[in-house]
Amino acid sequence: MSGLRVDRVVTDSFGIEPSLHGDRLSIKLTGTGDMAAAAPLGGYCKQVQEEVKRLSLAGVEFDIRALYFLNSSCLKAFIAFICGISAQGLKCEIRFVTDGRLAWQRRSLTALERMSPSLVSIDEKTN
Repeated sequence: MSGLRVDRVVTDSFGIEPSLHGDRLSIKLTGTGDMAAAAPLGGYCKQVQEEVKRLSLAGVEFDIRALYFLNSSCLKAFIAFICGISAQGLKCEIRFVTDGRLAWQRRSLTALERMSPSLVSIDEKTN
């Protein structure tokens, strides 16, 4: 397994910070997932899908606890990522970590979990 080929992304209002831990990739999202974030997130998810295949990753975790808004275009990027992983037959767990104090996060992601319960899970943290 060689090094990670996705870099961090930082804009004025949105950030993506990856870190590789063995066969698991953790991606921390920060800021506002609005229209300005949709294109960077969509492209990033495509790159991560390639990395899942290249590195035979067992899991990808999206930590959205520091994300204060997520619009439908950003959700679509996650849907495309999940569908791409599934279509390629990759056995990769996709986990979303949410902030229990921000109830909208879980509500927004529940459809993703229902869409693909064998791949997607939501872990709500309260700290």
